Amino acid sequence: MSKILMVEDDPEITELLEAYLSRYGMELLSVTSPTVGLEKLETERYDLMLVDLGLPEMDGLELCRLVRERHPEVPIIVSTARADVSDKVLAFELGVDDYIAKPYEPRELVARIQATIKRYERLTPIKMTQSPFRVDRQRMAITMEGRPLELTQAEYEIFALLLERKGQVVSRDFIANSVESLRWESGERSIDVILSRIRHKIGDDPRNPRFIKTVRGVGYRYIGA
Repeated sequence: MSKILMVEDDPEITELLEAYLSRYGMELLSVTSPTVGLEKLETERYDLMLVDLGLPEMDGLELCRLVRERHPEVPIIVSTARADVSDKVLAFELGVDDYIAKPYEPRELVARIQATIKRYERLTPIKMTQSPFRVDRQRMAITMEGRPLELTQAEYEIFALLLERKGQVVSRDFIANSVESLRWESGERSIDVILSRIRHKIGDDPRNPRFIKTVRGVGYRYIGA
């Protein structure tokens, strides 16, 4: 089932599309806030994003710019009633994948979503390598190429979190709220120090990372196999 994230402040459109897209094997999550939409992308994987342009907090074009900058792997379709050609041109310049004007037939939107997702699937390289890391949740341990890593509780929980969300940006706020043992290590302020220790133990150079990439001002992303 394809997961679609929609940022839209019209409840009628939301209700219609939730029911309609489910008929085509698509799960739609709709939010009205661009900020919440960005937070969702940091913690969950989505196959495509639908963005309205007339949004509270920030313009939809600015949201598209931020999504393309932080999450280049997520396809974007703009869905808007704004008829200004300059909006359409700027949207494509920002890297959106498609642009559909309201009102539209829902079946046309489905076709555009399906075509966009298929195009991204063809462009995604097939990785033949296997991850060197294995997480044993019962023993609360992580091995690297079969060798147990000597990790503290906080190091284990944070690294397991990044491995589970491979390819996704995991924000410092999300880490602080998800890792119980951080309360013993001064919470969010210690996250960067803990990540530095994890990198040292797995032999990862932050200047040329193989496994963990820092996303400046946001958090971290596991980029390994």
